[in-house]
Amino acid sequence: MNLEDITIIKTDARGVIYDCGKSSFIARKKGSVSADHTHEDAETIYLVKGEIELTIGEETQIVKAPVKFSYAGNIYHKLIALTDIELVINRS
Repeated sequence: MNLEDITIIKTDARGVIYDCGKSSFIARKKGSVSADHTHEDAETIYLVKGEIELTIGEETQIVKAPVKFSYAGNIYHKLIALTDIELVINRS
């Protein structure tokens, strides 16, 4: 059996991001803001726990887990955690 520690990419008052290879597991606290930016990579996000206010481009809506969503690179996106949340991000 080969067990390895999972590397923490970042931890701050909002929560923690774990390195899962091409994916990242993210746990965020209620009220925290994630993303609020654009970047070149497309992403697919799996919200596995909680509820968020999600903005992609100029569209904003309330989203509850479990749900999957994607957006192309260079598209503005922002997540506001309305509850404690857990998500997995895959970057292409």
